[in-house]
Amino acid sequence: MPAPAPAARTPQQRPGGSAQRRRAVRAAAPPPAVRPARGAARSDARARAGARAGGSRSGGARVADLSARLGRRRPLPRPGRRAALVAAVLAVVLAALAWLALGSPWLRVQQVRVSGAERTDPERVLALVGAQRGEPLAAVDTRELSQRVGQALPLVESVDVLRSWPSTLVVRLDERDAVAAVPSTSGGVDLVDADARVLQHAESAPAGVPLLSVDVDSARPGALRAALAVNGSLPAEVRSRVASITAESPDSVRLQLLEGPEVVWGDAGRPERKGQVLLRLLQEEEVARAALVDVSAPDAPAVRSAP
Repeated sequence: MPAPAPAARTPQQRPGGSAQRRRAVRAAAPPPAVRPARGAARSDARARAGARAGGSRSGGARVADLSARLGRRRPLPRPGRRAALVAAVLAVVLAALAWLALGSPWLRVQQVRVSGAERTDPERVLALVGAQRGEPLAAVDTRELSQRVGQALPLVESVDVLRSWPSTLVVRLDERDAVAAVPSTSGGVDLVDADARVLQHAESAPAGVPLLSVDVDSARPGALRAALAVNGSLPAEVRSRVASITAESPDSVRLQLLEGPEVVWGDAGRPERKGQVLLRLLQEEEVARAALVDVSAPDAPAVRSAP
């Protein structure tokens, strides 16, 4: 039996046509995801973790290296070195100040000024202090100078020697007050202070200084000191009216007023009470014209009229 004749092929059924279309479709479709094996996944995770750790270690190394470089570029001063530097600067400053105070020609004594010398001759003060001219003002021993002037001048009670920069010495005197004038055997009077120290000789008692008419040879011991004590304790209103004070013994001091009677004062006790009684009595015209007023016992005063 004869074989059947092959059927005619259409264009779509050409050999190889279907296979080409399948290959084109597979090429256009995305490739399927490939899942790695379990061991490979673990290896990749360890690799990534190591990479991160390595990156951190690398970054820390870079920071440490940068800090080291900065530290080498700007070294901080050590405390000991800083203290030595400060000490050196202070030493230089102190040396400069010392030279300025002791060696500078502008800080030497060029002038001496005296104040408070009312009865003291300023030339005597200058003679005692003038040797300091030309000396460094800072090196002057002011205490020693004060003692020297105070011991040499009896009128001076206290002395202050001060530095007045840049080149002046100031001598401030505090003079003793003459509280009484005592007749001198050579004529005139000796001005004495409250301790019976003779301050200076004068021709007569200055205004406001009473005359102590005390015969030291014939008076009992202590009469002069008692008169001085009474004079020093008199109230100001009474003292301004006293012309002279006499005493034959420590408890028989008498006052002679400038315009008024003689006053029997007695000893140096109760001066304020005696002064109050005397001033009240002198307000009466009869007492003001009296010859004698006795306030030695102030609670029982007595008045004796002039003859």
